[in-house]
Amino acid sequence: MLSALLLYLAEASFCLAVFALTYRLLLAGLTYFAWNRAYLLGALAASAALPFVDFPGLADFLATGAVGPAGPALPFQLNWQGGLAAGGHRTATAGPDVAALLVLGLAAVYALGALYKAFALARNLRRLIALARTNPQTEYGRFAVVHLPEPGLPAFSFGRRVFLSPRHEALSAAERQQLLLHEQVHVRQRHTLDLLFVEALGVLFWCNGLVPYFGRQLKAVHEFLADEAVARTQSSPAAYGELLIKLAAQQPAFALVHAFSNKQIFMRIRMLTQPTSTPMQKLRFLLVLPVFAFAWLATACAGSSEPEESTVAAATTAPSSSTAPAGRIGRVSWQGNTYLSTAELNEVLGLKSGDAYDSAAVAQRLNYAPDGRDVASRYMNNGYLFFSVTPSATRQADGTTDLAFAINEGRKAQVGTISILGNKKTSSSALLKLLPLRSGDVFSRAQLMESQRLLAQQGEFDPANILITPKPIMRPNMPTDLVDIELALVEKVKP
Repeated sequence: MLSALLLYLAEASFCLAVFALTYRLLLAGLTYFAWNRAYLLGALAASAALPFVDFPGLADFLATGAVGPAGPALPFQLNWQGGLAAGGHRTATAGPDVAALLVLGLAAVYALGALYKAFALARNLRRLIALARTNPQTEYGRFAVVHLPEPGLPAFSFGRRVFLSPRHEALSAAERQQLLLHEQVHVRQRHTLDLLFVEALGVLFWCNGLVPYFGRQLKAVHEFLADEAVARTQSSPAAYGELLIKLAAQQPAFALVHAFSNKQIFMRIRMLTQPTSTPMQKLRFLLVLPVFAFAWLATACAGSSEPEESTVAAATTAPSSSTAPAGRIGRVSWQGNTYLSTAELNEVLGLKSGDAYDSAAVAQRLNYAPDGRDVASRYMNNGYLFFSVTPSATRQADGTTDLAFAINEGRKAQVGTISILGNKKTSSSALLKLLPLRSGDVFSRAQLMESQRLLAQQGEFDPANILITPKPIMRPNMPTDLVDIELALVEKVKP
């Protein structure tokens, strides 16, 4: 769950970076402000949503295409926790999971940051609401003017309220009309909702500096829209530009408001006076479509390698406890199998439509059953070292659960060299004669576990520290790959 959250944040951050770069290079200088506003809002929404949207068929394509003639891309190491050595000890002792602790620590830092941002957002909202409630207001139909007592505050708007100080009350009738017309555009086009949306995403992505960038660009576009609306009512933008400079003031301490005159004053004046973008430049927005498609495909490729939450746990060991049945099994389907037929797989699985559904029982039937009657054993005892199966469970409306199993058989492997480490009193050749492992034989997981059991029975080695590490050697031009076997032993210390 925590790793899934971190993956989601990474994918969303990637989308934000792609969309921000596109805006900066292609769209930021255009005078199609309404289109820019739509792009910025759409980019933010898409960045938050695209990691959840699967690319149809991509997971199956990657599952079948990940293993080519050279076998799997990553080396495979076995850790047989399912096989018990003499005396009931497991084959290996598990140390602290550093990666899990790191993920947990990152999640804790993320949660604290999100809580702080949420608290700051709530505090700003309370201050704005209190400011509106504690000062007199004048209704003007679609908006209301809040009369502030402090003369030093700039004019700003939030929601349907325009906040003015005594300084703005002293403006001429024409100047006051321009100011109110500017703020009415913010109210009419509901620009405050845009800022609330950005602030909400800022809580979720508080550690990403691109969300504030989108917020600043969106605020600038809001001001361009309002300035453009006022400029259309004037014979010349010069008088309005002078008003912007006249009312230049420090930005109010609220991220959720639109200040009439802010730090972007010179950019706004430049936008008022620059020529309107040509219709041909509007075609740049067509490039947004392949950019969105690229971001979608990239996040789908990254997400398809991670198991979904609805996927049955596919561990290499038998679960230590079972879960309560959840309804009945519906349809059972297999995909990617060539070595065993669907009928053979169903027989090994031992579950059919109508049986009680238990995710732990399914995982055991797939990966490790004490009697050896599991799907992984049928493959891995016959050379398929790189075998893996990805199960998924889909709950149906009638209460049943459909099971689908995607199999990646991989290439067969033969045993290469067999080496023993840690044995000081007994020669390696003598120990190898006791084991069923032979160079050139087809790889078998059962033989590895039997070798572990036989070594534990010698009484000379610590059964809890018999580690068996297969080391694959890819041979793309040969019918099979090789796997060297390393047996690491720890001799007992006699009292």
